[in-house]
Amino acid sequence: MSLSPKSRPRPPLTIDQYVHRVTLGLPRGQRLDAATELRAHLLERVAEYQGHGYAREEAEFLAVRGMGEVADAHPQLWRERLTTLGWPVLALLLVSGLGWTAYREWLPPREGVMFVSPTPADISFLFSQPDAPRGTYQAAELTLPRGTKTLVYVNVASPETRGGNEQVFLFSKGVAQETAENVRGRVHGSYRYQERWLWTSERLNCQDASGLLRPSVRFYVTGQTMPSPFWAKGSQNTSGLASMVGPCNNPHVALHQVTQRLASVPPSSVTTTVPPDGEGVLVRSRKPVGLRLNHWTVLARLTVDPRQDPNTYGMPPGGYSREARASYLAVMPLSTEAPAGSDFGYSWGRGYVKLVEQGPALRLPPLIPVGEDTG
Repeated sequence: MSLSPKSRPRPPLTIDQYVHRVTLGLPRGQRLDAATELRAHLLERVAEYQGHGYAREEAEFLAVRGMGEVADAHPQLWRERLTTLGWPVLALLLVSGLGWTAYREWLPPREGVMFVSPTPADISFLFSQPDAPRGTYQAAELTLPRGTKTLVYVNVASPETRGGNEQVFLFSKGVAQETAENVRGRVHGSYRYQERWLWTSERLNCQDASGLLRPSVRFYVTGQTMPSPFWAKGSQNTSGLASMVGPCNNPHVALHQVTQRLASVPPSSVTTTVPPDGEGVLVRSRKPVGLRLNHWTVLARLTVDPRQDPNTYGMPPGGYSREARASYLAVMPLSTEAPAGSDFGYSWGRGYVKLVEQGPALRLPPLIPVGEDTG
């Protein structure tokens, strides 16, 4: 009776073949050590069998068979490696894991603004907002300083006329209650109030003082309260921010347009819109940018300069001119409580804003970046 290939007995493994198969998959350094130890052990067994009168081939066969199948020996070899080398490594991993857990649970995140890339969750959130324009968004995580009771957000734009007041949209919210909810069950002082913001520049046509529609640009901004990032618990809500009012009622700055004569036959001309400096700029930061208590921090800025060449992008050589106009986003964490809401109980003048009628006048950041030649 002939045997099928599957039922035909396999030839016995030699010591070299057995050692090779058993140590297969181990890291190079560990594999060499394990192979040396295993080969030495097998040769000792071969010598014992030869001492009892077996031939070399028979002694090698019995020694390998006594070790069992390769599948049985492989886990045993790993256990031996863990016994000799793995316990210190395992202890190190446990200590590292406990240290990271303690750092994550007991120490607060670093205060400031971390500029990051939007995530799939951000995109999903934006698609759920019916008024959110499509475009390239900047994402940022705001970690408020300890002692913050109110978060103030301001969007400011230059006036249509040189002597007019700024266009200002102001929004504030109390954070004490949400902080108390998010810190519940945690070590005292280990939590900082956080929000995640998304914004993009949006081009639109807005009516100017003379009633004409002019191409303009504004910031669309939306924010979400971040619950405790460690236990995924606590309060979470959405702040409409710039989406709370109509696009042209929000601060916006008119774009500059120039007419260029083309050297064509017959001669013709084309009207070109000067792009705002800062449009579509994405910021990345490995470390949080400072966010000081009771001080403004500018997050983003759009600047339009009539003297800028429409064929170039970015700041003109030598800085902005006196005719430059701009719009920016800024936040200020306050250590005092202020009325919450939008355009209620506020007043503003040229470069100043009051949170309450009898309160102090807070100077706004400059519309054009500090250090530029604006006159």
